[in-house]
Amino acid sequence: MKVTQKKITFIIFTFLFSFQLVSEQLSPHEYAAQTHDQIIEIIQTKNQLFLERPDLFEKEISDAFSPIVDFQRIARNVMGKYAKSATDQQMRDFSDAFENSLLETYSSTLIEFKDEKINVLPPSKPQASPNKARVSIEIVTSSNTYPGRYSMYLDKEGKWKIINIEINGMNLGKIFRNQFYSLMEKNSEDIDLVIQKWVASV
Repeated sequence: MKVTQKKITFIIFTFLFSFQLVSEQLSPHEYAAQTHDQIIEIIQTKNQLFLERPDLFEKEISDAFSPIVDFQRIARNVMGKYAKSATDQQMRDFSDAFENSLLETYSSTLIEFKDEKINVLPPSKPQASPNKARVSIEIVTSSNTYPGRYSMYLDKEGKWKIINIEINGMNLGKIFRNQFYSLMEKNSEDIDLVIQKWVASV
């Protein structure tokens, strides 16, 4: 199975969705290992709700992400150089559009990838910083195994959060930033117009 942008989006949200279920005292590797053990059960539990009430399913996902994902920080990184010229309102609008587009993508692809397995690999060396970590993983499908890595940071409240993900050489942050830059170039660098078109482009 080819690793696509849709697949990367699914993987990061599956991890984050179960992220809240583990102790806050664990290392980033222990977080990942424990949460991935619960992924299949979580997906199966939510399948029926997704089929019967997709609107409630997406709201539940959104409520679960609120305390564990800094969408404003991720959105600013995606906007890159254009974030400097954006107003506070434009930053909020893009953050909302970015979050909604990812939630919608995850919801629509949940069932498609429910039978895959994600293994967390043990750290090969001590963390260089107590507040940052890189966690290596492997995604096991019926036909292949793909390497991956989470970039994580420890926020001011002492909670580990993902800020980027790489799968089989594909960098999620760079993919979305390139997409944003492309939209800016095609729309005369009109940030408001790009925000309007973002959801349809993902």
